[in-house]
Amino acid sequence: MITPARRKNLYEEISNQIISIILEGRWKEGEKIPGEIELAGMFEVSRNSVRESIKALELLGILRSKSGRGTYVSDQAVFRIKQLRYASEPENENIIKEIMEARLIIEPGLAAIAAEKASSEDIKLLEETLNRCFSALESKTYSFELGMAFHSHLFRISGNRILINLFENMKETLIVTRRKIFFKHIKESVLIEELNEHRTIINFIKEKKPDQAAEAMKKHIAVSLYRLEKAKTKKN
Repeated sequence: MITPARRKNLYEEISNQIISIILEGRWKEGEKIPGEIELAGMFEVSRNSVRESIKALELLGILRSKSGRGTYVSDQAVFRIKQLRYASEPENENIIKEIMEARLIIEPGLAAIAAEKASSEDIKLLEETLNRCFSALESKTYSFELGMAFHSHLFRISGNRILINLFENMKETLIVTRRKIFFKHIKESVLIEELNEHRTIINFIKEKKPDQAAEAMKKHIAVSLYRLEKAKTKKN
């Protein structure tokens, strides 16, 4: 049964109910879901609340909009949902927090190295990655894998094989972290804010300003860590 959404954070309650419907098999992968008007009636909320929830679930890879055809359950919806729930287990939350703390130590140094040694081709690649992220947001095809490519490029610019392998080993956990943080901070404006922080870091790299690039990266990751801890506090 779908129940009316009553909590203050309506989008979260609506999203959780949609997730439960998918896990129960009532909406199957690849299947079209009801439209915004029908869903708003089911949940007894405004279309805007439904729209926010759908947009968030699209960014999480659970739903997928098809232009002129409606919204569908994505082909990997169940897998994405299980990733989110796995990340919410206490033991895994601690691992994620430790990885974020490690990034806070490592990545400001990487940004400084990039400002000192990045080639024009490296900078072009960073800018192209950022532009693809903004375009993907507009076209509703954004993925957290795409967003993580910026950080991956910075590790590669370092030329340090140990650091590159370190990032590859923790990349999947980082992507799950991004989904988890976003699910608790649902507004698309958070993603836009973070992409603008990427732009600031790139500009300092282009200007060959290692200290400023390092400081901008430190702030960028510290804010993400804050959001992660805030989400954990909210859950408890």
